[in-house]
Amino acid sequence: MVNEIEEDGTDNELDLVQFPLHSEESLLDLIIVECGKLQVNFEGEGKNSITTSIMPTGSRIIEEHWSHKSHPLEQIQYTSSESGENDNNDYGHGGVLTCDGCIQQITVSHPSYYACVKCDFFLHSFCATKLPQKLHLGASPFHPQHTLLLRRTDNLFVNVRCKVCGYQTNGFYYHCETCDIVIDIRCVFVPTRIKHRSHKHSLVQGPSSNSMCSVSNTRIARGMEYGCETCSSFKISMLCAFYPSRMKHRYDDHPLTLRQPPFFYEGVFYCEICEEHVNNQVWLYHCGESCDHSFHYDCLRWHESIKLERNFKIRRNDILHKYRVLKRSFRKNYSLMSSKYQEQMNEWGYLIGCDGCGQIICRTWCKEESF
Repeated sequence: MVNEIEEDGTDNELDLVQFPLHSEESLLDLIIVECGKLQVNFEGEGKNSITTSIMPTGSRIIEEHWSHKSHPLEQIQYTSSESGENDNNDYGHGGVLTCDGCIQQITVSHPSYYACVKCDFFLHSFCATKLPQKLHLGASPFHPQHTLLLRRTDNLFVNVRCKVCGYQTNGFYYHCETCDIVIDIRCVFVPTRIKHRSHKHSLVQGPSSNSMCSVSNTRIARGMEYGCETCSSFKISMLCAFYPSRMKHRYDDHPLTLRQPPFFYEGVFYCEICEEHVNNQVWLYHCGESCDHSFHYDCLRWHESIKLERNFKIRRNDILHKYRVLKRSFRKNYSLMSSKYQEQMNEWGYLIGCDGCGQIICRTWCKEESF
């Protein structure tokens, strides 16, 4: 049986946030808590450094939200049946709703959200009404020297790259106009010092050292990392810090647990998603129930902070195609595709494909179309 990550509490800093977070929903909980701490700290110091009022709270209809001015947003309560299947199936995503702000799923943990049904646009009520519109001078530990403004890309096919984690997002982000620095929502509120179950000492955030991540065995080539001040050789990437301890996935009926070596297991690991061999010397997600399934950690949960299930329609040659932003598999062979598309996949990390005919289209072409 595969061993689960063990907790070693030799540090006495009980107030530090413990990673990996308990579940996927815990990331939004962390954002809300850290955002509140930031606000309280500055209010306590008498500094007017955070502009928090974006939209009036409690309103069931937002006529013109700053991030979606095309149509009104209506407040809705997310519901779930006893069978575990949610009842929000009118949007064509099998009931899975993703917030266009924080790019986290909308679940019963935070059931209140705003929706534009015409555009499949959804926002947690927190993201719609309570995220700070401005983080003024000194408010952000990562970038304290300038004001950060809450933004969203205007074009569906334009992503921005976060300076902290080094990955792309098409959700909300904070922008420093002076330095042209982007920080996505999950990174702007992440603590600068944390505890992680894979190491006995606390970890401090710092610039990437181009070292190998101690838990995933991949190189930390950009952005920020967490490092141990006591054991200088221990590093963990920002990306790996975000992987939760437990996940649910449609390919398995049971909760999946994040595991790390050493493994005591007979046989070879194969990922249930890409069907490729899983290296048993790095992290994986595993179901210890009767199904005994294993998954690459980056197959199960994408590293980019990008909303994938956005749909749009384009008429080509008198045929109406329904296109969808699709996740790229890092392991599948796309050799039959043209070099142009392969190059674009490497650049974006995702595909744009038609659900009906399987046609793959060019993002550059999409950006030039009017629809």
